[in-house]
Amino acid sequence: MTTYGEPMVIDTSAILCVLFEEESAIWVLEQMESHRERLLMSTVNLTEALIRLRSRLAQSAARLESSLLSSRVDFIAPSIEQARLAAVARLKFPLNLGDCFAYALSATENCPLLALDEDFCQCDRPVLIPPKPTKNPG
Repeated sequence: MTTYGEPMVIDTSAILCVLFEEESAIWVLEQMESHRERLLMSTVNLTEALIRLRSRLAQSAARLESSLLSSRVDFIAPSIEQARLAAVARLKFPLNLGDCFAYALSATENCPLLALDEDFCQCDRPVLIPPKPTKNPG
């Protein structure tokens, strides 16, 4: 059972899912609520999110950015230890640079990672990924 005090790292894919109101947004918000006391995000992932916001929703990017920056998410700048872990993860797992920093933050904080990217399933960290929709036979 999840406790409200358990920290959780949020990957770029999860936060963008909410901001872009994608299919799994409600599920992502439920996971964030269940970890609401300590939501963490690498500033590398924040950068990715801001770039995507500005490129995809230019007219509302400033409002969404303000909302994100004033949310309950604690934005954590990478440490040297996290940089080292991210470099190892990049060579070990099928992750992009931003994913590697989400992974490293999850490892140093010893907490699960919320993501939509199934590449994280190949990692050695606990990952929360939305369930796949069930297809009706026929």
